[in-house]
Amino acid sequence: MSTMHDVALRAGVSLKTVSRVVNNEPSVSEQTRQKVNAAIAELGFRPNSVARNLRTGRIDVVGLVLPQLSQPYFSSLAEAIMREAERHGLTVLIEVTDGDAEAELALVREHGPHLGGLLMYPVGLSDAEARTVARIVPTVFMSERAYDAPVDRVAMANREGVRALVGHMVSLGYTRIAALGADHSDLPERSAAHLRLAGYQDGLRDAGLPCLPELVIDTDPHWGRQVGAAGIRRLIERGVPFDAVVAFADALALGALPAVREAGLRVPAEVAVAGFDDTDEARYSYPSLTSVAPGTAQIAREALALLNDRMTDDTAPDAGRLVVADFELMLRESTVGGMAAWGGA
Repeated sequence: MSTMHDVALRAGVSLKTVSRVVNNEPSVSEQTRQKVNAAIAELGFRPNSVARNLRTGRIDVVGLVLPQLSQPYFSSLAEAIMREAERHGLTVLIEVTDGDAEAELALVREHGPHLGGLLMYPVGLSDAEARTVARIVPTVFMSERAYDAPVDRVAMANREGVRALVGHMVSLGYTRIAALGADHSDLPERSAAHLRLAGYQDGLRDAGLPCLPELVIDTDPHWGRQVGAAGIRRLIERGVPFDAVVAFADALALGALPAVREAGLRVPAEVAVAGFDDTDEARYSYPSLTSVAPGTAQIAREALALLNDRMTDDTAPDAGRLVVADFELMLRESTVGGMAAWGGA
């Protein structure tokens, strides 16, 4: 591995000058800075973050706590956050909790004091536990739920996105639209499942359509392909007629597609299917999947900006700040294309 001494020799400057460039100090001419940065790039030098932290008092390692990585959205979010963190000169450590409140809090208590900041998608934390997290480490939640705690939040437009998706289905003439991914258990009121169900109901209400209980499919909260397929099969076995499926996650929709085709139904000629998350799999599925793009890159960007503010500015407001990311409907073949081309008899 290259050292600062190697960089100094290559650039023809002193070791102290290299240190000033690495630490972004202003007392270096632009010409010298460019020369040192060129040497750094040529040698592939990576500054020792531990030594830099000792000099500056800043810890450049942040934690990312997610309920799971097996769901495509969370893996996409993790990638976006890691790319954005690199722009801020931060290293990201990822932990998975399976949505368990005790695991969430235990991770923060164990690792929080050693981190510069924390990005978290909480599932089970109470208000009191959220306040505890905020006392331990500067924190930003990527959460739909509001907490009575001084924690900034970046959220996606869950309710508005599904409402727009139902409106899209109605505009194409579909009227018996199933909701796949509801959860009537004891999840917090403002969980993603709760908000997306509310958006589904909003969309039906906008169109003057009833919300029929038999078209609302409860599923396991761990939204996956098998869960989505099983939900649609139950609907078909009960003989409930439907002409569209709004799945609350792409993974659910990707499981629904083969289950619909197994029943001899054509997508989208007889049953339209759409999801939420706009994952890579949605773009390359068979047929390609209409989906709500929740602004994953924006969520990562805003979350890191808020966290960096908390880490570096002692005057950041005590009250938590909220940013809601923009969403976009990505229309593809599963609702608007290949009307008689896909699957079925």
